[in-house]
Amino acid sequence: MRHVILIISAVIIGLNAFALPKHSEDYVTYHGYSVIRVIPHTEDQFKLVQKLSESLKYDFDFWKPPSKLNKPVDIFSPPTMTRQLIVHLKKGSLMPVTKIRDFGKRAAEAQMEVSSYKSSDAIDPDSFDFYKYHPFADIMGYIQAVAQKYPSFVSISSIGKSLQNRDTQLLKIGYPSSTAKNALFIDAGIHAREWIAPATALYAINQWVTNSSYTDLLKAIDIYVAPSINPDGYEYSRTKDRNWRKTRSGPRQNCYGVDPNRNFAFKWMVAGSSSNPCSETYAGPSPFSEIEATNLKNFLVPHNDTIKAYLTLHSYGEDILYPWGYATGQYPPDVNDLIALGHEMYNAIKAVHGTEYTVGDSGDALYPASGASDDYSKSIGIKYVYTVELRPGDGDNDDDQWYGFDLPAKFIKPTAEETFPALMAAANRVQNGPF
Repeated sequence: MRHVILIISAVIIGLNAFALPKHSEDYVTYHGYSVIRVIPHTEDQFKLVQKLSESLKYDFDFWKPPSKLNKPVDIFSPPTMTRQLIVHLKKGSLMPVTKIRDFGKRAAEAQMEVSSYKSSDAIDPDSFDFYKYHPFADIMGYIQAVAQKYPSFVSISSIGKSLQNRDTQLLKIGYPSSTAKNALFIDAGIHAREWIAPATALYAINQWVTNSSYTDLLKAIDIYVAPSINPDGYEYSRTKDRNWRKTRSGPRQNCYGVDPNRNFAFKWMVAGSSSNPCSETYAGPSPFSEIEATNLKNFLVPHNDTIKAYLTLHSYGEDILYPWGYATGQYPPDVNDLIALGHEMYNAIKAVHGTEYTVGDSGDALYPASGASDDYSKSIGIKYVYTVELRPGDGDNDDDQWYGFDLPAKFIKPTAEETFPALMAAANRVQNGPF
C-alpha cells in the first residue's frame, strides 16, 4: 500500500488514485481493509488473478502472490475496492473467501500491545520473555546481554548502521579455534511486518547458549545470528503502520521505502520486482541502494568461504525454499543437495507439532522474485541457502492461517519450537557436509 503521512491527495502513477488508509495520531488505522483469499484452479483463473491490478486499475498488495495452480492467493484490499474485487473474482468463477474482514481491528490491537510494552534498561537473558514481540532496542539489548553472560563462546559485532542510524548487531556463537571454522548464518526481519521472524531467531539464540548439549557443535562450527536487519522498517511497523514491509528511505515520488529483498545485485529487476517507488516490491533505483542490504552484503562477501549455509527467516506460508528464485525452472548445479537438506529440515519441523512445510525451488514453489538475499548468497558461493517462510499457513494444526502477517504472540512458541530443529539440521550439515 501507499503510506504517505500528511499527504492529502493520492498520487497517480499509471493507475487510478488509490485510497490511503486513515491515520490516528499518525498511526495507520486500516479501518475496513480486508484480506481476500482465492485459489485459482485453472490457467484462466490464474491469469485473472495475476492481472488484478491491471484490470481493476489499483495496485493491490498481495500478501500471498499468485504462485501456481491450486495454491492460495491472499489479497489485501481497501474498503473502496473490496466489493469490486470480489465481483471481478466471481466473474472468473473464483470463490473468494474473506480471510480478514477488518484489518483495522488487528492494527489497533497491535498498537495497544506496542503502547503497553515496557522496555527495561537492564535486560536479563535468563528472564527475557521470548513469547512477546519486542522493539528493536530490546532485541539488541538481549543479544548484548547474551554476549556479556557467555563471553567464552559468544561475541557481538555490528554489521553497520541503518539509514536512521540504528546499529544493526549480530551474535557469533561458537568456541574460539586456532583454525577457521565453517559457519551457519541466519538473519531475520528483512521485511518489517514479519514480526514472527525476529522472535524465532531470538528463541534459537537462547537454545544454543543455554543448552550444554550443543557444546560439541559449537566447538566445531560458528553460528551467526542477525535477528533484525531492517530495523527502521521494523520500528515503523510497530509504531506507525502494522503493514509496513520496506525500508524507510525516500521519499521517491512521494513514497517511502524499498523492498530490501529485491535490492541485491544478482538478477536485479529480472522478475517479481517493481520500478514504481510506491510498490511493495520496489527494487530501488539501483542494486544496493539500501544501506541495510549493503550492510548484509558487506558481511557475507568476506565470509563466503567459511559460511556454508545461509538461512533467512520470513513469513508467511510454511515453506522451505531454495534457489533460484529469479525465474521458474532454473536450478543451481547442486540442487539435489539443497533438496536433500530441505527435506531434513521438513522432517525436523514435522516431528515437533506435525506441521508440514512445502519444500521447493523458490521460483517454482513460491513465485519468481529477483534481487533477493537468498539468490545473492548462493551467487557468491554459499553452499546451502534457504528462505524459510514461517507460520501462519495451512500445514499446521493450530488454525492460524487467518492471521497473515499479524500473527498473534500466542503462536510464537509453537512456531519457534518447531523451527529450531530445522535450524539444527542446517547446523549439523555445516558441521558434517558435504560441501
